[in-house]
Amino acid sequence: MSDAPRNGEPSPVPVMPRMSRYFVILALAWMAATTWRIYPQFKDAVRVDGRLTTVDDYIDDSCGQRVGPAAGTCLAEAHERAQRLLRHEQGRSVLLIEAPVLGYLILSLPIALWRGLRRSAAPVG
Repeated sequence: MSDAPRNGEPSPVPVMPRMSRYFVILALAWMAATTWRIYPQFKDAVRVDGRLTTVDDYIDDSCGQRVGPAAGTCLAEAHERAQRLLRHEQGRSVLLIEAPVLGYLILSLPIALWRGLRRSAAPVG
């Protein structure tokens, strides 16, 4: 079957509009570039006062001078806080990597639903 329009029939609507194709290519490039940039620090980098540091360096900075029973408590608390900071930083990184796709979905789904409702409400004939 040919996709060419027949006499008097409208041309078929493409499955993916041209703008969407370009956006998909741009989003994939964005995701690859940000993943390439962020991945090396993903598993152990935490942000403290605006600077990135490793979990081990953060714990050493927090409890490096303590000795005795206070050191054990400090190490446990610093390790727990470092894990929370790490999860927070990893979540931010994932959102940064996926931002174009999420933005596209937030914008395109309501538009597609609106067009579908408008098409179904249009009078036939």
